[in-house]
Amino acid sequence: MINENTLNNLLKWRTFKTNVHLAANQLKLSDLDATQEMLNELVSHRFKRYSTSQLSELIKAHDANLGWSITYGRLDLVSKHFKSLGKRAQMEHAAELEDVSTGIIKLANDNGDTTDISEFKLQQVVSMFPTGKTRLFVDMTLRYGKLETMAVLKLNESQYQRRLRNATSYASKHSDKFSRVNDQARDHQLYVLNSLNELDAIINGTREDNIQDWIDNHTKLTNKLLADSDVRYQGAVLKHWETASKSDQYAFIRECIGAQAKAQLWLDQSNEAIKQAGVSNEA
Repeated sequence: MINENTLNNLLKWRTFKTNVHLAANQLKLSDLDATQEMLNELVSHRFKRYSTSQLSELIKAHDANLGWSITYGRLDLVSKHFKSLGKRAQMEHAAELEDVSTGIIKLANDNGDTTDISEFKLQQVVSMFPTGKTRLFVDMTLRYGKLETMAVLKLNESQYQRRLRNATSYASKHSDKFSRVNDQARDHQLYVLNSLNELDAIINGTREDNIQDWIDNHTKLTNKLLADSDVRYQGAVLKHWETASKSDQYAFIRECIGAQAKAQLWLDQSNEAIKQAGVSNEA
């Protein structure tokens, strides 16, 4: 499909070289290997719609739309890579995805402070955005900063700021969606679920312990549950479980059962969100 002359023109095109370099960094490959991976991806997918002569002319003209196809081709390539890692993690961890360590990215803010994040986790977050252009913008901004993003995407200051506002606004409006791939949020929900599973086992007699000891060891969680419950005398439940009224005991247990179900549902949805983060998003 690509003759030697067309291939040489493609290899010299700055857009192609930039995306090869980005793919090499993302996939931990040499530029030579990344070039071959990019060519395979583009020929088998993004370039299939063009005839040999059309492709030759578009590459020669450095066509902007074809340039975007190359960029999206890289995103496809990277997404497929992390999707395969996600599937492997699912098998190894009984359908509960865990971070796959594929290198650590240092994210820097405007003050120069850096935060370490795994490549896989970064891809999970980026994949939450709705369009290919936004995902590319966010990925490049987080990974390489403002100036390089503006240069590669050919954005002026106002265009960059508009895209940044749009991305920030989307993340803010869909904060619950993003929290489902956030380690801190997941850790909290896991704590709630595991704690309430312990209480459930105590109540059902499958764990040797008593409810008052559980309450004493989970005071903060208990106070939160009491605040959301129909318990009338909360102090009695908190400090003197055995002598608390039956109605208050039942009200507290009902609240615990509801919170247990909510935590389980949240984690199920989180696992699905993480799973979907590995799915290739077509531009």
